[in-house]
Amino acid sequence: MKEFFNVFKILIAVDIGIIVFCFLENNLLWLYNTQIAFFSTSLIILGSFLGYAGMVKHNLQNGNVGEDILKKYEDPHNMDDEEEIEVKKYKKNRLKWYEAVLLNFKGGMNIIRILGYVFLVAGFLYLSKSNRFDALSFLFGLSIVPAVTFVYLIFYKKKFNN
Repeated sequence: MKEFFNVFKILIAVDIGIIVFCFLENNLLWLYNTQIAFFSTSLIILGSFLGYAGMVKHNLQNGNVGEDILKKYEDPHNMDDEEEIEVKKYKKNRLKWYEAVLLNFKGGMNIIRILGYVFLVAGFLYLSKSNRFDALSFLFGLSIVPAVTFVYLIFYKKKFNN
């Protein structure tokens, strides 16, 4: 979570730099396009992060993941009676394929993420209807969040390896 907030601080700093650049160049077209794209992409990424973090936290609390579970059911031929009962309970309580899909879908669909997509489409429609859409600046605004995150992860990996 700490790393997420570090990336978020860097994103805010980069966005402020873009805003200042657009005002210094007196280019409101770039300002509108980059800010709408940046804001919507940020909401989508934030919603994805929060949704999947919640899903992982929920799975950890329920004991659905972890190495201990795999070790418990690793060798089906050399089991005690107690372990056989546990395996039968596990198989009985195991999720069906459609339940697993719904649980993973719930983690991926967060209200913040949905609002990000709505804002992206609404912003695009607003810009195109008002003849303010510039494809290059819009794509630049969309690429800020993934690019900054990618560069941060490269530096973080180097720092972590040292």
